[in-house]
Amino acid sequence: MRKMQLVAAAALIAMSATAAIAQGGGGGGGGQGRGGAGQMTALMAGITLSAEQQVKVDTVVAKYRVINAAIPMDDAERRTKMMANRTKQNDEIKAILTDEQKKVFDKNVADMAARMQGGGRPPQE
Repeated sequence: MRKMQLVAAAALIAMSATAAIAQGGGGGGGGQGRGGAGQMTALMAGITLSAEQQVKVDTVVAKYRVINAAIPMDDAERRTKMMANRTKQNDEIKAILTDEQKKVFDKNVADMAARMQGGGRPPQE
């Protein structure tokens, strides 16, 4: 029963965070670039979703939040599994986007990767 409550709470948090992101909010919590909401804000920067797209993206985000929450904290391969799930999540999100939105999303993914490797912001074009 407790596990069901946690799953439901995670799904609610994911949906409210993604809705805040779509409305231009930060998603709260960790600030820019930190945590799931911050990462999703960065990935969706410059992309305006239709209501239908937003519902689909919310569903994908909630799905992977639950999947990642189920990975035990003491799992030695936790980071690898979560990165693989992030790739799958991004692929599912891209399938929802238009071709123009996919270009922006891909740029945002590349910018995030550059920040993570370089420890700062990518060069501005």
